Amino acid sequence: MDEATVPATETSSSVLSGVRVLDLTIAMAGPLATSRMSDLGAEVIKVESPTGDFSRQWPIDGYRHGQESSAFLMLNRGKRGICLDLKQDASKAVLQRLVERSDILVQNFRPRVAAKLGIDFETLHRINPKLVYVSISGYGDEGPMVDRPGQDLLVQSFSGLAFNAGTDDGLPHPSPVYMVDTCASHLATEAALAGYIEALRTGRGRQFKVSLLAAALEIQIQEISTYLNTGRLAPRSQRPFASVYMEPPYGIYRTADGFLAIAQARFPALAEAFGDPSLANLGEIAPPHAETAARRVWRDKVASQIAAHISAHRTEELIDRLTPLDIWVNPVHSYADLAGHPQFAPFLTEIEHAGGPYRTLAPAIDTGERRKLRTAPRLGEHTDEVLADLGFGSDERQALHMTGAAR
Repeated sequence: MDEATVPATETSSSVLSGVRVLDLTIAMAGPLATSRMSDLGAEVIKVESPTGDFSRQWPIDGYRHGQESSAFLMLNRGKRGICLDLKQDASKAVLQRLVERSDILVQNFRPRVAAKLGIDFETLHRINPKLVYVSISGYGDEGPMVDRPGQDLLVQSFSGLAFNAGTDDGLPHPSPVYMVDTCASHLATEAALAGYIEALRTGRGRQFKVSLLAAALEIQIQEISTYLNTGRLAPRSQRPFASVYMEPPYGIYRTADGFLAIAQARFPALAEAFGDPSLANLGEIAPPHAETAARRVWRDKVASQIAAHISAHRTEELIDRLTPLDIWVNPVHSYADLAGHPQFAPFLTEIEHAGGPYRTLAPAIDTGERRKLRTAPRLGEHTDEVLADLGFGSDERQALHMTGAAR
């Protein structure tokens, strides 16, 4: 491929070189957190059950690369993989050796499952007092929702997030991407690295607990806190605003040839841009926020008036017209538009794989160092290698395979 489009080797790092991370996670939030640590140079060993991380069977839009699920491939790059049946004592003995040599452990079992398997913090901390232990749950480890499925859409819906978009007579509108999982993955990474720094200083690790619900609530801290202190819900309107808490001109509008996003604009500047004096005082005639019915009517009227002007112009023409007036705008891209834009090129990389190279996103943290990125492991790909590292001899490894404790 063209090197101008896909850099031959992309940024990764040796920042966390020597840090050992034990990954007992599945799905997205946990694997993305540990993948981020791998991108930063940590040695990450992913422990899977004999059935594997279920995201191996979870291809996005049906896309598989070399028989690998796209979801698993993109969330587990750079890791070594070992397959253990943690219901067997022999497998727990292997895990104990891994714990002894690890700095950080991340798991996302449902609450109480880790204790049932004997891999809870208290048990493992006795084996390795320096271990930083990060657990990711759906809703925390107490309360009536503890045993409910912790999944992105469900948590968006439960947390109030999905109700912040859509129309007053339509469905709530969740994010089309797994934003709660992604935010939770950042919380897990931050917790792990904060704990690692503390352990270097004190010689003792601690447990950190993060949840999808905590992540969903944190990204709504402004809106939820406003409600808690006013008791007032922002009105849902006839038009599908980007958020019920953000009012026009903020939002997405149809242009003559596409769509335009407006993030910030003063009404007088819009009046100047479109030669329409009636736009100038729209902010001044807005009803108080407490008058929600009247405010809803005003919002729909303003949005419709602005939309009428925008629909008469092409997207690039609007960008050229509005930007000099300090109105913040951008085109609304499809992935096809994004992939063809020169701004995207620095964020793209290519990774070698048995099924042929594939393109994906480069690490989000640019450390200025460059290293070839490794693809995700096949199920059990590095089991023998890791067992040998842990001091298991050939006969011991063969016995683990024969009993199904490892594969």
